[in-house]
Amino acid sequence: MRKLLSIMALFVISLLAVSMVSAGTQSTLGGLNMGNVKVEVNGEEVDPNLLTVEEGEKLDIEVELSITDDNNANTDLGAKGIEVVARLSGYEYSDYENLEDSTALFDVKEGTKKTVHLQLTVPNKLENGKNTLRVFVLDRNSKEISKTFELNVESARHSVKIADVSFSPSLTVKAGRSLLTTVLVENVGENTEDDVKVTVEVPELDLKASEYVDELKADDHEDVDEMQLNIPLYTKAGEYTVKVTVQYDDLRETVTKSYPLKVVESDMIAQNYPQKSGKTVLATGPETQSVAAGKTATYAVALTNDGSASKAYAVEVATGDWATASVSEKLVVLEPGQSKVIYVDLTAAQDATVGEHLASLTVKSGSDVLETVVLKATVAAPANAGSETSLRNGLEIALVVLVVLLVLLGLVIGFSRLRKDDEGEEKYY
Repeated sequence: MRKLLSIMALFVISLLAVSMVSAGTQSTLGGLNMGNVKVEVNGEEVDPNLLTVEEGEKLDIEVELSITDDNNANTDLGAKGIEVVARLSGYEYSDYENLEDSTALFDVKEGTKKTVHLQLTVPNKLENGKNTLRVFVLDRNSKEISKTFELNVESARHSVKIADVSFSPSLTVKAGRSLLTTVLVENVGENTEDDVKVTVEVPELDLKASEYVDELKADDHEDVDEMQLNIPLYTKAGEYTVKVTVQYDDLRETVTKSYPLKVVESDMIAQNYPQKSGKTVLATGPETQSVAAGKTATYAVALTNDGSASKAYAVEVATGDWATASVSEKLVVLEPGQSKVIYVDLTAAQDATVGEHLASLTVKSGSDVLETVVLKATVAAPANAGSETSLRNGLEIALVVLVVLLVLLGLVIGFSRLRKDDEGEEKYY
């Protein structure tokens, strides 16, 4: 009997020792305490104990934490690796929509307070009536601190959302083609909505199309008739924005979604009308002339600004001892796409040697050298005094005739190709 009592006593002592070890090593939150919890609905503070919200509203949650000496916790090092979580539970589609927000891990030092912010959106399909908002304070191993708040969820009287948007062919479209848009709208409010207006637009291109839904009942959805936006043929390639807007409740309420649209250059434009290079185009005519000693050779120089901004050009001419040079305009300012003809006069010296000579024509913008052209002159022996008809006038006439011919030829070719491409576009549509 005595032996049995000894065994039982030993067993009890062992249990007490295990219990003491367990109690001594029990993990705590370092004396951390969850203080005030503030809740704002759409930016307005409400009593967290009397929460009534509508579907689709946002909850901004502020949680205050501090270190205390509760439970005789060792707070020398404070609380480490803390995480705060806010959660709405019981939502049927929680595997598709996240109804939880959490902070990153942080520490709280002894004698300090920490305030964290979380945000949740009440889903449109959350069951009306009583729901629960839970706020947890956690670390890696300790028992959590939690608070719960009753949440009364109601449906809004008027609420329509954009459930889905489809684009054809896609959100990448060629200039000159059409962008087709189909919108699915859903009534998540309590009331039937009449004359719901749906608009698709590209504001940068001043393009817009609208359709109406005559009647949209509560908890119902409807596909809006396809809307077509014709992207102009000469639209600059780049990124644009497509805005889808739904107006309801007698057009007083609005919901909008935006999507990125990429416009690429039309094949016709790329082949027949190459994009501007953004450079300066310089043409001279002719670059080689014959001139008698003591006489003047005139060179016509056409400058074109093929960029997208106005630009100032400085024209300089360098010759050797064989001639002197002058320029009709040394500084030329051109708007985008503008052209201008200037004249360079090279006057051969009386003692210039017979033969070919060179002059350098340089066009600058600021300190940047844009173009350099070599002008050639063949000096002939002095001629008898003859008719010094105006070479400048002859050059001007020749240049004007050449420009007119080029413009006419370009128009003929352009209209011919446009007619062919229009026929091809009609077949496409």
